[in-house]
Amino acid sequence: MSDKEIRIEIPTVSDDSIKKIAQLHKLLFDKDHFTSIFTEELLLEYFNLLLKYSQFKYVAVADDKYFGYLIGGIGLDEVLSKFSKENFKSLLFLLIKHPKFLKEKLQDLLMKIFPSSYESTAKMRLFLIAAKHNEHIKGIGKRLIQQFEQDLIQNGIYLYGLSVRKHNSNAIDFYHQLGLVEEFQTSKSIYFIKNLKKT
Repeated sequence: MSDKEIRIEIPTVSDDSIKKIAQLHKLLFDKDHFTSIFTEELLLEYFNLLLKYSQFKYVAVADDKYFGYLIGGIGLDEVLSKFSKENFKSLLFLLIKHPKFLKEKLQDLLMKIFPSSYESTAKMRLFLIAAKHNEHIKGIGKRLIQQFEQDLIQNGIYLYGLSVRKHNSNAIDFYHQLGLVEEFQTSKSIYFIKNLKKT
């Protein structure tokens, strides 16, 4: 499949779109990410909320199949807080069943109770991105980010940020190549920022 056959589109908040994004997420996302152990029902609800409230969302499509997605916006952490409250029992059950995530979630909770002095200067966040990559499919992540940046500029938004796990060296290299710069680090993540204004 050539890169040219893949189109970047805005997904509809439909059951079909949500299901395709959830399947792609399950396939591509790191197994150390809490969402990787979500049940299908929980993952569908998670993406339903994110797609509903995100200002920017894209999928890479060819032959009615999804090969990547990007979700960005302002205030999506609040959306996740709402999701966590509504699904508290299910999430607690998953944590008990998979205790390796307990430490991380306790750290997240402590950070909410005792906020770090670090806060990104970018309110606009590239919240989630995942893209298939092999010898036949290349450059999807870059195309998704280019579309995101182009639409940000058209909307008068010139600054955005994102965070990535410290051990994810491929993603860190990728963001450096795209001109993002490190803003600060926490115990588990590196925060990046990019200014889209031409200097």
